[in-house]
Amino acid sequence: MNDVVQEFNFLNPWLDNLPYTWTELKNHSEKVTYKKHETIFNQNETGNYIYIIESGRVRLFLISPNGEEKALAIIGKNGILGECSLNGDSGYATNAITASEVVLLRTSKESFFEFLSKKPQYISQAFDLITKKYGLLCSQSLQLSYMKALPRICVAFIQLSIQYGEKIDEKQIKLTINFTHQELANLLGTTRVTVAKNIKWLEDNAHISKQGKSYIIKNIDELANLANEKMLLT
Repeated sequence: MNDVVQEFNFLNPWLDNLPYTWTELKNHSEKVTYKKHETIFNQNETGNYIYIIESGRVRLFLISPNGEEKALAIIGKNGILGECSLNGDSGYATNAITASEVVLLRTSKESFFEFLSKKPQYISQAFDLITKKYGLLCSQSLQLSYMKALPRICVAFIQLSIQYGEKIDEKQIKLTINFTHQELANLLGTTRVTVAKNIKWLEDNAHISKQGKSYIIKNIDELANLANEKMLLT
């Protein structure tokens, strides 16, 4: 894996299997479960709870005044949801909907603050994820402003292959997570047609292929070099 791949993966919107532990918070929480595509909370809704993901994945996104969706991140195991509401009477800044079956630990804001005050070693975990999310928003803003669709799609495939990839051989990586063109378009802030057109170009030029519902990355280093080259040309 070359340096360009590592650079593109630095701000990966798929924040899954995070290196945190929230074991002691279980005594201050209740366990709740959601099926796939269920809403956990809505944008601007009063933020009464903080959630820790025990298993599954949750999609965070915004809805514009005219109803268009902009995906922000996919949060997985050990991630926090709703921390944006910790500031006083703030509401939730995003929408949160399950991308799979999900098990959550739900605790009130007051209980979460009390827990952190008694267990300050957990504060660094909370701040680390908040920092990651802030950096991710900055990166997305930069990409939307200056990077064309093709390199952004290449970067998304690189990030997915690192987070959800399964090595087939020395070079090829199979993605173990499925997604639609529309879901990728929502995350990248572009259209489904643009995503479909660029994925077809990547397939036609043997950078990726599709096996059933799964994508195969032919060579992650070459894909990273392509993304870097196309980014520098724009």
